Amino acid sequence: MNFIKRFSSRTIIIIMICVQILETLFVIFSGSRYIALAYLFVLNVIMTFLLIFQSKNYELRRHDFIRKINDDAENSLNATLDNMPIGVIRYNEQTLEPEWFNPYIDMIYKGIEKVIDRSDIKLILKKKLEDLYVTIGNQKYVVNVDEEKHLIYLIDATKEVAFRTDFNDSRAVIGAIYVDNYDDATDLISDSERTVINNFIASFLEEFSAKYAFYLRRISSSRYFFFCDYRILDQLIKDKFEVLKDFRTKSTEKEIPLTLSIGVSYGWEDFPNIGKVAMNNLELAQVRGGDQVVLRENSAQARPVYFGGNSESRTQKSRTRARAISTALRTIITEAEDIFIVGHRFTDMDALGAAIAMKVFANMTGKEAFVVYDEKQLLPDVERAIEKMNESADGYTHIVKLETAQRLKKPNSLLIMVDHSKPSQTLDFDFYKSFEKVVVIDHHRRDDDFPEQALLSYIESSASSASELTVEILQFHDNNRRRMSTIEASIALAGIEMDTKNFTKATTARTFEAAAYLRSRGADNDLIKVIMATDFDKYKIVNEIVINSEMIFPGIVLGMGLNNQKYDNISTAKAADTMLDMAGVTASFALTMHTNGFISISARSRNGFNVQTIMEQMGGGGHFNNAATQIYERTIPEVKADLIRLLEERLANN
Repeated sequence: MNFIKRFSSRTIIIIMICVQILETLFVIFSGSRYIALAYLFVLNVIMTFLLIFQSKNYELRRHDFIRKINDDAENSLNATLDNMPIGVIRYNEQTLEPEWFNPYIDMIYKGIEKVIDRSDIKLILKKKLEDLYVTIGNQKYVVNVDEEKHLIYLIDATKEVAFRTDFNDSRAVIGAIYVDNYDDATDLISDSERTVINNFIASFLEEFSAKYAFYLRRISSSRYFFFCDYRILDQLIKDKFEVLKDFRTKSTEKEIPLTLSIGVSYGWEDFPNIGKVAMNNLELAQVRGGDQVVLRENSAQARPVYFGGNSESRTQKSRTRARAISTALRTIITEAEDIFIVGHRFTDMDALGAAIAMKVFANMTGKEAFVVYDEKQLLPDVERAIEKMNESADGYTHIVKLETAQRLKKPNSLLIMVDHSKPSQTLDFDFYKSFEKVVVIDHHRRDDDFPEQALLSYIESSASSASELTVEILQFHDNNRRRMSTIEASIALAGIEMDTKNFTKATTARTFEAAAYLRSRGADNDLIKVIMATDFDKYKIVNEIVINSEMIFPGIVLGMGLNNQKYDNISTAKAADTMLDMAGVTASFALTMHTNGFISISARSRNGFNVQTIMEQMGGGGHFNNAATQIYERTIPEVKADLIRLLEERLANN
């Protein structure tokens, strides 16, 4: 049999050919036909057997060859896994215990003198979900997981991470610094006193630049620029721009009412645009009340990051600016076909008062103007005010429902947003989107949610109310063809009274000047009392929230709505106001389930506690001492826990 195996297929074929030739010759020359056929039959059987045997032998040899190749490949793969600079771990799917790992894993963990175990597998898999890189010892590794085969691959990326870090740290940073209230602080003092203030500012900022090693350039007494790379900016971020607090503290010690506003931007190569974004960020910091930093990358997708803003706005309104705004607004209104004025969702009395003042302003310019409201979002006092307006004989009333306004709007119409600057908070977003020209007048701090198409924005966070701002603009209108009616003046004054709590908070001399102007136009206190009166049932509902309150931190009160009870905005807001009036209360929060299904929080504060930044972190906004938010798809306990966590962080940082 071994002898047969030694025959190759080619040899057998040659033998078969020879046999066939011999068979043919044998048949030709054989004398007996039967003997020849028998001989041929035996030879064919033998040849068939040889062919079958050789075929099977070929298959066996082919399988042996394939098996040998596989063994060689497996040995080669094992050798590669043992020697290549990639850590490989096979783990048990159920227990996460390591079943096998290559020698490179020993090298990875040798530096920390540790034997890999189940906890390491769990940590690697967890880190893989959280970040691109896993840190083991002093090295960084990219993790790839083959879940089907339960394999983990660790690829050393330490140099890559270091290069990427260096690359990112080299990004250019431009910062713009403005000294808030410099003009007011130096307006009525002697030159020698002004020199002292200038030296204080320059010395402080030079020490600031020396501490972080960036280049500082003075543009004027109140304006500076600085230039650095992202490595320095990262340190400023880690320090939470403590320069704001240091400057405020030292200026207070010197009895100088100054703070800093800083706008910062960073990015690659496009220095003109980085500088432009930095200036926009500085403007945003100022209109938000000053004493804060606004940081945003030079990227269309980037969102601003805020630091500071924990002191009350010191930026004072300028009569010159108000006059300039009045002139610019008059020009914009003249070029529009007609004007529509809207407040925020669930328009309150301040928004309505500001809208009425803007309607009068447009009428003075000779244009038709419509104050728009949504009857599904009417608060009781606003509803009473609109009824009084409709009862008035004034031919310029033009207070229309949202559906009517949508029908009346023309392609060249102008939209004026009052008492809000966020499109997400406007009366109706689809109505807002239908306008190409928008004007914004607001007294809340601005953030990144702002109309892109705004032709003019007048945002003064130091103002007591939007009604105050609009009345001040109205006073600079030089056309007396149209005077405010008694009901219009009364509603505007009611707006100021509501936001100032009857002139007891956030008032300045300008607030009383605006009120005096409205009184000269016939504002009626008795009419205001009728409009602002609280319903008996509403009063009881407000007290429900107040009674169900607790002091969650020293000086901070949280009032909760009753379970399975829903509340409107005005009840929640008045509950927060009522709790703030209590002795020893610095900040109050009223948390309720709104009648429309979302969770509502109204926040109030005094004595320098900023509730606006707290509400911003929860998706809302507002004023330094008066803010709110609306939260969807969450439960009351979840929102309460979030609020308490944010307050804990605020108190810990202070």
